Amino acid sequence: MAEAGSYSYELHYFPIHGLGATSRAILCLAGADWRDREQSFETWKDDKLSTPFGWLPILTIRGSSSNFGSDKEKSSDHADKVLQTIPEADVIERYLAKQFGFFGSTHEEELQISIFLSQTITIYNVWIFRVVNRGQAGHLDDVLKPFLEISLKTWIKNCERYLAENGQNGHFVGDKTSIADIKTAVILDMFLAVQGSDVYLNSRDAPGLWKLKQLVDTHPGYATYRRSETFKRQDEMTKLKVVSKFEGFDMSRAHIFA
Repeated sequence: MAEAGSYSYELHYFPIHGLGATSRAILCLAGADWRDREQSFETWKDDKLSTPFGWLPILTIRGSSSNFGSDKEKSSDHADKVLQTIPEADVIERYLAKQFGFFGSTHEEELQISIFLSQTITIYNVWIFRVVNRGQAGHLDDVLKPFLEISLKTWIKNCERYLAENGQNGHFVGDKTSIADIKTAVILDMFLAVQGSDVYLNSRDAPGLWKLKQLVDTHPGYATYRRSETFKRQDEMTKLKVVSKFEGFDMSRAHIFA
């Protein structure tokens, strides 16, 4: 596991939550030296030509090349050298999780965390491809109600069962925060912002998820970021650029603990 202060990180992404949100949360929880590099929507058509695959986010790691890949403290020589550039959101998230100890301490823990991470990614993909994409195309009434009443309700039920089996401690695996916990807390922001989701997502009917989100959101580093003007702008731009046709969508409903 890398020391949080060994390297500096730059996350290049748009000023929305989306595919950059989990990596930002991991960096905050890890206490890493990092910064947002905000991508303008207006210049993206040209800027994308200089990216590896024409997609964001991209993570840039800087530090001392002599210590890269070890747990040694970086030296002052070439401390700001670009050591690696990593594209693809899932790859960035898994890389950071392993670097900062959010992927368990044994192979068995990593396997279990991967399972819960996968089911969270699945419900997120349902949200994006079946709801957000069709909602922006003018078919929201056809997709949102089934998502809330079937997909989201089933996902919550499954999460609550396993969180309860793990002792209702706010973690999917063991007693430490994992990438599965972080990813879940992040996507809960989007679900909580949807009008009507509180019927299913509340402290009474989803106590395990409520505690999980509380543990992640109240971490000092992440809580500070969530209160920042940068995060508030991401709230606003997510509404404007991602779910502009979602009536009643309100990111402030996701700010329960921070």
